[in-house]
Amino acid sequence: MKLMLLCFCVAILVPWAVMAGGSANSYRLDCGAVAVTNTQANSSWVPVAVLVKFDAPATGSAAVLRISQGVTYTLGICSFAGASNVVWVSDCAYPFGCGDVLLVSCTATNGTVQILVRGE
Repeated sequence: MKLMLLCFCVAILVPWAVMAGGSANSYRLDCGAVAVTNTQANSSWVPVAVLVKFDAPATGSAAVLRISQGVTYTLGICSFAGASNVVWVSDCAYPFGCGDVLLVSCTATNGTVQILVRGE
């Protein structure tokens, strides 16, 4: 039931993020990590959700991290077994200013990461 709830939340958040001036970008998880840096000096963004889709069912762990001014903060972490995908939905607004990095790290190394953000 909990997995269904996460999938339902993602279905609602995707259109909301786009309508709120947000965007969704996809990246390959070939090396087990995806890092996205805010390079805009005069704007910030907030991650809404991170979706990881594995090329084949996988077992391991995934983490969503924020690196700001050299300090790493864990926003979410989970372990999974036989999963075809993993979803992290932000529980509050984490603003990413210029130079801040959103890092998605995963022990499974083959898949696609989609990051949904909205402007702040």
